[in-house]
Amino acid sequence: MTMWTVDSEELPGNRGRRFAVTLTSRAATFAEVIRAWQDDADFRALFNATLAAAPYAEFRWETPPVTTDTASRPFEFVTLSSPGLARRPDREAFAPHFTTALNGVAAFPNLGGDAILIVPCPAADASAYGHLAAFVRLAPEAQWHAFWQAVGAAMARRLGPSPVWLSTAGYGVAWLHVRLDDRPKYYGFDEYKHRST
Repeated sequence: MTMWTVDSEELPGNRGRRFAVTLTSRAATFAEVIRAWQDDADFRALFNATLAAAPYAEFRWETPPVTTDTASRPFEFVTLSSPGLARRPDREAFAPHFTTALNGVAAFPNLGGDAILIVPCPAADASAYGHLAAFVRLAPEAQWHAFWQAVGAAMARRLGPSPVWLSTAGYGVAWLHVRLDDRPKYYGFDEYKHRST
């Protein structure tokens, strides 16, 4: 039986938390988490519940950069308290992409072409979509399962020799979008921003 657990510790200055995922008593790798987002409903439920329990009303989510060569490293992530994300959700920002979405989740390149965005379509009250904290707490279960599956599938496709930074930001557009970036464009956690792969 596959046994997933998640541990966390507070970051200095109470600005966020760092999380580590274990699989049957050992550190889970990036590759295993990417696969589990796609194929393991129990893992998706644990992952979503872990984020939903974060002690911040709004937060950003960031992972270290990863390549094909570093996908065997332990998976970790941070949540960063981000009260500035408490804004009125803007469903029109990504509306043109909603018509081509699969299972209520759209995946498409950003305008600059240097990132892939994973965006949930409106399937509940708009308050569920302004940022990741709202989504993991308020979105329908079927949609957050589809969302994490889409994140895993996009990461599996994107993983290669060049690093990818997986995160949310949200200060520019008030609608949840996970970013698969070629560089840490909007990162707030310096250790991940400056980490070499």
